[in-house]
Amino acid sequence: MVNVGLSDAQPFVTDPGTPSIGVMGQLNDTCSTPGCISIGRASDGDAECVPRSSYFEAITVPNYYTQVAKEMDSDMVISPSSTPAPESPQAKEFLVHEDGEANKSPTEEMDISDDIVQTNHNPEVSTVYSPHLPSDYGFFDWSRLPPEVVSDPHLELVRAVDWNSTGFGPIEDWPQSLRTMINLVLSSPHPAAMYWGPEFSIVYNEAYIPLIGAKHPSLLGRKYKDGWSEIWEAIEPFFMEAVRTGKPTNKEDDRLFILRNGFREETYFSWSICPIIGEDGTTIGLHNPAFEKTRRVIAERRMLTLREVGERCGSARDVKSFWGHVLAALETNPWDAPFSMLYSCKKTDATDSEVSSSYASSLSNTRVYSLEGTIGVPEGHPAAPAILDLKSNAEGFSIAFREALQIEGNIFLNVESGTLPADLMEGLDIQGFSEDMCTSTVVCPINPSSETPLGFLVLGINPRRPFDEDYRLFIQLLTRQLTTSIASVVLYEEEIRRAQRAVRLAALDRVELSHQLAIKSKEAEHSELKFTRLAEFAPVGVFIADFQGKISYYNDMFSEVSCHPRNLDVSRWLESVHPADAARTEANWNEVIRGKKRKTWEFRWKTPWMLPNHLGEQVDRWTLFSASPELDSDGMLLGVFGSITNISETKFAEDLQKRRVEEVVELKRQQDNFVDMASHEMRNPLSAILQGADAVLGSLERYREIASSQDLLEDIESSIDVAQTISLCALHQKRVVDDILTMSKLDSALLTVTPVDVQPIAVVERAFKMFEQEAISSETKMTFKIDDSYRNLNIDWVKLDPARLLQVLINLLTNALKFLRTEPSKSIIVTMGGSVKRPSSKDKRNSLVYFPSTRKAADLTTGPEWGDGESVFLTFSVFDTGKGLTEAEKKNLFQKFSQATAKTEVSYGGSGLGLFICKELVHLQSGEIGVQSEAGKGCCFSFYVKSRRSSRPEIEIPQAPVLRATGTSKRKESSQSSPAASSPINDSDFNTTRPQLHKPSQSSDGKSSLDYKVLIVEDNLVNQKLLRKALENSGCTTYVANHGVEALEMIKESVYWKGAQEDAQELSLILMDVEMPVMDGLTCSRQIRELQAEGSILGHIPIVAVTANARQAQIDRMFAAGMDDVVSKPYRIKELIPKLHSVVSKYRDRDTIGVDED
Repeated sequence: MVNVGLSDAQPFVTDPGTPSIGVMGQLNDTCSTPGCISIGRASDGDAECVPRSSYFEAITVPNYYTQVAKEMDSDMVISPSSTPAPESPQAKEFLVHEDGEANKSPTEEMDISDDIVQTNHNPEVSTVYSPHLPSDYGFFDWSRLPPEVVSDPHLELVRAVDWNSTGFGPIEDWPQSLRTMINLVLSSPHPAAMYWGPEFSIVYNEAYIPLIGAKHPSLLGRKYKDGWSEIWEAIEPFFMEAVRTGKPTNKEDDRLFILRNGFREETYFSWSICPIIGEDGTTIGLHNPAFEKTRRVIAERRMLTLREVGERCGSARDVKSFWGHVLAALETNPWDAPFSMLYSCKKTDATDSEVSSSYASSLSNTRVYSLEGTIGVPEGHPAAPAILDLKSNAEGFSIAFREALQIEGNIFLNVESGTLPADLMEGLDIQGFSEDMCTSTVVCPINPSSETPLGFLVLGINPRRPFDEDYRLFIQLLTRQLTTSIASVVLYEEEIRRAQRAVRLAALDRVELSHQLAIKSKEAEHSELKFTRLAEFAPVGVFIADFQGKISYYNDMFSEVSCHPRNLDVSRWLESVHPADAARTEANWNEVIRGKKRKTWEFRWKTPWMLPNHLGEQVDRWTLFSASPELDSDGMLLGVFGSITNISETKFAEDLQKRRVEEVVELKRQQDNFVDMASHEMRNPLSAILQGADAVLGSLERYREIASSQDLLEDIESSIDVAQTISLCALHQKRVVDDILTMSKLDSALLTVTPVDVQPIAVVERAFKMFEQEAISSETKMTFKIDDSYRNLNIDWVKLDPARLLQVLINLLTNALKFLRTEPSKSIIVTMGGSVKRPSSKDKRNSLVYFPSTRKAADLTTGPEWGDGESVFLTFSVFDTGKGLTEAEKKNLFQKFSQATAKTEVSYGGSGLGLFICKELVHLQSGEIGVQSEAGKGCCFSFYVKSRRSSRPEIEIPQAPVLRATGTSKRKESSQSSPAASSPINDSDFNTTRPQLHKPSQSSDGKSSLDYKVLIVEDNLVNQKLLRKALENSGCTTYVANHGVEALEMIKESVYWKGAQEDAQELSLILMDVEMPVMDGLTCSRQIRELQAEGSILGHIPIVAVTANARQAQIDRMFAAGMDDVVSKPYRIKELIPKLHSVVSKYRDRDTIGVDED
């Protein structure tokens, strides 16, 4: 580092016009950090260490210091001075050495106060310069970079130019305006050039190279008048005008003849000349963006020629005149057709007045061609003899004609290649560029068929255009146009000949046709008579109208159906149409007449129709109107044939049926409403009864454990017995309600089967679990056996509907427990087996008889949702040790509202629907159910269902989260809970992988503790109180809302609300009633999900519906509103707890609000 007389810290700036960005102190190699230097900051004056390899943008320095720094191979720091600099220096960049050591001594002190560098008009500025140029760090001015740094090929080429010998001068002396404009031109992606100084020295970018062709790279740095001498005379006035006036010039599609590919080429450019204004306000150069339009302009010119050929040749009526039209069209483009010759195949054995039906075939052996005309070829020129015999002649282009015949295509001839004799091109009076000599031509055979060509076209090539792909395409299109046009002329001649022959034949046939016409006339009269008779006896109105829509014929039935007054013109039949249908009928009739479309529609007449067998009752007179237009061969309307049919009786019947259907639908709606109301009103108190009984039982059980007095124990036992009786009665009433709802679905055909992957053993175990407590309390032994037939088939996972199967098992187990109440020996055995064949309808070994269903059901297992596994029939038997059934009693089984005997209902209770529902559910699953029983020996109900084998689904079951449940209930401290049991029947209970839910944690006193934060939304205060008490006993913290509005307000105070306070209450889930005042549960759930989608609610709040609405349509609406699960009233807390645990676990990973990650 070379430090030149720097004594005080000075502002460190980058470029003129920019603010100071730092203060530079002593720049030397004495920084305490190895490999760094110390530089001060303007903000606080403190110094900071900067790596020596870092790059900085520095202030400007003159070329003098540039050279000194390069010679010393070290950085320079120029001391500040009050003496103004003699001139403004050029902008440079510097870096601190990367090698860590200076080539010279670490610090050299020099005082150069006479050569102060002024920056930003501020003499108090230190100047630093380095000989190293950091182009890789954002520096792109190629004129300031060393040659070895420049990597772009075009820039390397430009950098290598000897600029000293050009009008630009040495690079280091270039002014900033020149550097700026050159960088602008070279960086432009579009073709551009710049002409500098009074001699207009040239520099251009890489995109400009294709425009100048072979002139590149010699054009770089040359004077314009030397580099473009061929166009300088035309361009000079524009240059001088731009220099003189300082105004730009623009040219579109300017034709220029330039030497860029070895010949004087016809080109077209759209270019602009824009003056470059220097610092003194004068023009110092010209900027020239240019875009070549040669291909487009010439393509348009050639396309016009092709169109001209098509139009002119299209007017030819014979082959002879065709050739003249071709030459006339080619004369319109003298540049691309400088000369041309047309030869036609000469007819040797046919006359001009008689043209063969196969023009080309008649000339297939002809090899003689005659000259039809020329352009640019003097008469008698050796290139265009009048006759060419291809078999023996070698004159003119006969050799090229024979070659074209062999390859069946165009032949390109050129003097330079030796394929075209030069003497044939001499003496031509070419068109277009007449001062040039044409040295290329194309021979094109005109051959509309695979036979001998009908002619040849010899076409000269534009001497100022290359014969490139565009030129070849033009020749191909021209040849195709000529071939197509002459084919049309030949066909036209053939049609003329055929027409003349047809005229002669018509004259011969006229007499015969007259005779046939007389015969046909008589036949037509006979057919008309038959049609008239048919129309008169037809049961519909028939009419015929002319092309204007006026009816010219109609039968008597037309008047009878329409009741149109006979004293009015029948064409005014629209006046008899009912006013309500008049506009539509008139529009349809107009569409038939004007649109020529066949139409059929219905409308009413003004005259009413009298109902048969109904005295005096009148209804609308309806008509089915059909109309079909008759068209001639040109599509013109000849007339309309139509009919009208009286459909008044049919419309009356349809209207009557519609009214009856509406009455039935309304009756069904009222019935559904009644069932819903009855279900709701029964389920709500049942839920309270069950929960109240459970609460009483729980309390009494605890009191019994601590009771000491015998009288107190007896009272407790009596209370427990009464509470159990309440529970049993409530459960009985619940099953009756469930049976009624299931029957309603069966009657409406709304029950569906939804297959899932499940293990049948798990379904049976699920049924046993539901009756476990009841079996224990009634001292009934329940046994589950798996038959060898199941194991032998190696059945594990199958596809079936577990909810429907479980419903059948529950009904059968309920019946078995009911009939074992008074039996001394109480035992139930459930056996499950399997078979690949459908079990027999009657088992002769054990007298089992299956009862057929009255409903027809298709085999649902063939649907795609069942998979393609093997069909398997699962068999189930439920045996009990009850009193059995007699033959007479068995006949009453499986019937709606029927029980074995009249005493059954009195002794055991029931609705008489259970077994009937079992039979229908089994039949819905492609199975059957039957019974085997003898009086006094118990009963065995057996059934089977159809399923398909499947595999274990690969779905992970979310685990229950650990909740941050702190605090107490909003209205009351949370208390202990009772043990949880299984949840009620629902499809969601049968997860595809049979998850084992974590049991709630136990508190110190043995009671379960869920620690959930539950918001109860319930308007019924009794149910609200019981549910809240039961959940708190289970360890939950509860909050209560009486309707949806209160629930939304409480959510806004929870951690789920965006922007919630740190002490906001936590929520695990919401138990939502549906039927509530102010805001019902469905509306509240929808608003919660909308707020969640908007981002006002963060995360997903689980919502479980607790409702007495149990129909599937109602449950579907709950899910559609955004609820996550549904629990139907009545329910027991031990059934609700697992449901809550399942829903909370499901959203553990989706929502971390209220969840402790520890």
